[in-house]
Order: sequence, then C-alpha cells, then structure tokens
Amino acid sequence: MRFKLITAAVVAIGAASGSSMATPLGSNALQITVSGIKSDKGVIRIAVCPPQAGFPECKASVARTASLKIVNGTAHAVLDGLPAGTYAVSAFHDANDNGKLDTFVGIPKEGYGFSRNPAFKPRAPRFDETEITITSNSATAIKLRYLL
Repeated sequence: MRFKLITAAVVAIGAASGSSMATPLGSNALQITVSGIKSDKGVIRIAVCPPQAGFPECKASVARTASLKIVNGTAHAVLDGLPAGTYAVSAFHDANDNGKLDTFVGIPKEGYGFSRNPAFKPRAPRFDETEITITSNSATAIKLRYLL
C-alpha cells in the first residue's frame, strides 16, 4: 500500500510514452542522464511534468516523454523546445519493454527515479522535492533505485 504513489508516479510515464521525442540540443533544452541501470535490456521511459500537471501522476499534462536506449547501464536524452520554467522528471527502467512499471503487491519490480534524486520515502516524492529549472541549456542526472 505504501508504494502505490510511487507506482502511480512512474506508471504515468508508461502511459504517456508512445515514442521518443528526443531532439538535438537547442534553446530551452534539457539534457537527461539516467544511471544505475542494472541491465541494458528494455528501455528507460521518462516524463517531464510541469507544476500544474499534478505530479507525480501528471494526469493533467506531460510536457514531454521519451523512450531511451540503454548502453552500458546508462541512458541519455536531450529534449529541446521546452518552455522555460520548473519541471519534475520521472524515469523508470521498462526492462521487458511492456510500456508499464511492473510491480509486486504495489512495490516496483523495475528501477525508477526522479530528478534531484530525492531520498527514499515510503511515498512518491512531491513536486518541490524533484523540481528543476529549465532555462536555455539545462541538465539533470537521475540515478535509478531498485527495490526488488
């Protein structure tokens, strides 16, 4: 039960991730590096959520999603054309590439993470714990966490 919010946060990514929207570096670009990936199988799914989207579920709107290839335990993306402002980034390792975060009794079976790498709590992080500011060329590094 404690992990349902974490699960909801990263499940929203899978629902929104249909195709990669990574583009070359330009104005208001966000460079994302995801590390700590246990296997190169599957993809990393990310979602960039604006403050009004209702993070962590981001049901209202997602600014950008992408599916990233994993190479040697790391995934990279540059998302271009984002309006300047604050956002929160969610990521998960879709190891079996089924478009969703797999769970066991509500506990994520696949790795997940958020911008600013907030400390583990038995709940999903709040927007203010993960928010980053995007102006011109910005970057964030996310280290995945595996619970099972």
